[in-house]
Amino acid sequence: MPEGWAWCRLGELFYHTTGKALKKSNNKGSLLKYITTSNLYWNKFDFTEVREMYFTDDELDKCTIKKGDLVLCNGGDVGRAAIWNFDEEICYQNHVSRLRPKITEINNKLYLYLLMFYKEQGMLKGKGVGITSLSANDLLSGLFPLPPINEQDQIVIKIENIFSQIDYIDENKSDLQTAIKQTKSKILDLAIHGKLVPQDPNDEPAEELLKRIATSDNRPYKKFEEEEPFEIPSNWSWCFLGDICSKIKRGKSTKYVDKSTIMAFAQKCNQKDGPTSLDKALYIDETTLKKYPEEEKMQFNDIVINSTGTGTLGRVGIFNCSIPNDVNAVYPDSHVTTVRILPEIDKLYCYYFIKNKQSYLETMGEGSTNQKELKPDTISSLCFPLPPYPEQKRIVSKIEEIFKKLDEILQNLSV
Repeated sequence: MPEGWAWCRLGELFYHTTGKALKKSNNKGSLLKYITTSNLYWNKFDFTEVREMYFTDDELDKCTIKKGDLVLCNGGDVGRAAIWNFDEEICYQNHVSRLRPKITEINNKLYLYLLMFYKEQGMLKGKGVGITSLSANDLLSGLFPLPPINEQDQIVIKIENIFSQIDYIDENKSDLQTAIKQTKSKILDLAIHGKLVPQDPNDEPAEELLKRIATSDNRPYKKFEEEEPFEIPSNWSWCFLGDICSKIKRGKSTKYVDKSTIMAFAQKCNQKDGPTSLDKALYIDETTLKKYPEEEKMQFNDIVINSTGTGTLGRVGIFNCSIPNDVNAVYPDSHVTTVRILPEIDKLYCYYFIKNKQSYLETMGEGSTNQKELKPDTISSLCFPLPPYPEQKRIVSKIEEIFKKLDEILQNLSV
């Protein structure tokens, strides 16, 4: 205990009274407004519904709240408290208690915040089954610190400064979340323009990588002859996404059963805000497996793009979710396109590029308004800025480093 402080029972510091019980037979006196527990919340009052009952002149002194009174719930959510800061006086019901200082050297706000702390720490509890209540004896016998009044005032100022900062963060949380999402988009944009990490002149040019890929496919290498969408570093090369993929293909329509060892990856598995997940995946009838070639089985780090559906078309994800132990394989359904990157290319770099193009892909559906489809050829024809392989790795490392920090900020905002 700091010097000059003392421990006191709450009853030594405050006069305590409870309000009037509501009874149908109470019809004497004046019909006046009163507050009950449904009006009283932490540090505030709710006047959406304020009831009335009769109070006699003899009851008014005991059952009236005045400006500056500390008001507390002794029934229901016991301990919930606020200070009455209104010029207008009001009556109160018996499930509410009124606390008035016995001495002038009391800052009511400090004891409001102490009640909050005691409640949070489980030190302020009611008794009873169902609806709990806090007896006057239990409340008033509680030990509370009593600092000198000047220290009480300083503590209150400090607490309210902290609360003000918390309120500011809460009020601007959505703006911060939007700013973080925009920052992620900007990071991806810098990455595909070659401006996120420095180039290394010792890296093999990306064109040599494309030539090797063409040779391994037994096809001649064709230099990119389309108009370049934007300027890229000299050791990068433009190509089409299809040039660096072994597969860009829609899944098949299938027959579902209640349970099997085969799952179908559907649109809803490619979540809007979050990683891919099989929590909502359906099971495929194993008797239809002959229609699924082995190469169509989904592989770790396959890129998945929703190819149909208003509001989901063009959504980009990466298949890196855990597969249940009792599931042998996962196949995409007919509403999802799988993009499989060649082993010579970093899959995550390609994922981040396609993710950056999501807003574009969302507009590229063809067909009627309610039946738009994103065709594999549209995805395959995306112009792709290809860095040297070592730089692809460096870009992914830098993206993940920055995204980790941004995600930590987002996580702290949600606490």
